[in-house]
Amino acid sequence: MNKLKPILIILCLLVIKNSIIAQDVQFSQLFADRLYLNPAYAGADYCPRVSLSYRNQWPGVQFPYQTYSVSYDQYSEVLHGGWGIRMMKDDQGGIFNQFSADFIYAHHVKFKTNSSISFAFQASVYQRSVNTSELVFADMIDSRYGIIYSNTENINIQPLLTPDFSAAIFYKYKFYFAGVNVSHIPQNIVPDHNIYLPMKMTIHAGAAIPFFKSDPKNPVYVLEPNILYVRQQSLNMLYYGMYFDVSKIALGAFFRQDLKMHFDAVILSFHMDVKQMKIGYSYDVTLSRFFKHSWGTHELSLVYLFNCRKKIKDYGTISCPDF
Repeated sequence: MNKLKPILIILCLLVIKNSIIAQDVQFSQLFADRLYLNPAYAGADYCPRVSLSYRNQWPGVQFPYQTYSVSYDQYSEVLHGGWGIRMMKDDQGGIFNQFSADFIYAHHVKFKTNSSISFAFQASVYQRSVNTSELVFADMIDSRYGIIYSNTENINIQPLLTPDFSAAIFYKYKFYFAGVNVSHIPQNIVPDHNIYLPMKMTIHAGAAIPFFKSDPKNPVYVLEPNILYVRQQSLNMLYYGMYFDVSKIALGAFFRQDLKMHFDAVILSFHMDVKQMKIGYSYDVTLSRFFKHSWGTHELSLVYLFNCRKKIKDYGTISCPDF
């Protein structure tokens, strides 16, 4: 508990000041929860798709960060595009809790040059709350016996509920693709709480390149290089690496760093197809002395692709890694 006192004191100061600046969650498995990466992926597989993700960050500390998300999307011929819904709950050390529900529409346009482009708009409801019962103040600590006194501070932080908006674009040409997602536009400010969600820009690009196939009975080997850049307020994160697919199994290795060449983590991932289901696991190896306290980060994902009626003739699925 002693190791957590500095963290709790900082959180106390944030609450007392009543000024909270929030940064978004970043998943390690980029394409498992791909609507979070880029809403323009809605309807990319034509058939209905359900995705579940769970992230346990720093399980070695007493109060880890845990994130849960679920999403559903499919293509609609009536809407001439894809639509999706997504919900996420983020528990930050038992102190800050946030919940979001996203409603997405993506318009897909296919060209004759083996390319396509998608435009997406996302409307969200965002809720954030603070659990002050877990905070530790100086008058609660005894010099000999530790934390033995009750909290006498009078803190009343009301949960906030606010709308939120995002826009995205995605372009695909043969095996190559790139996209941009801008979240919290305009920068979302809640005056009554003096809280704001800084605008976030996500730029990503990659490819899914088959490089060996002897005959239909043998597996296809696919290289999937990807790079991602995220900017939000003072955060500048670069995430890059590669998946290697062999038949129904995929292995991945990625690096995460800032623009000053400070490496944050190495992410190792394993994905497997079981009929219509994709199961994924990744582990973030923290590249600092904090690793012995945090024990890294675990992430689990599950994706199920439903069967549906025959696709329309002019529809082409969007290339991306099988997460």
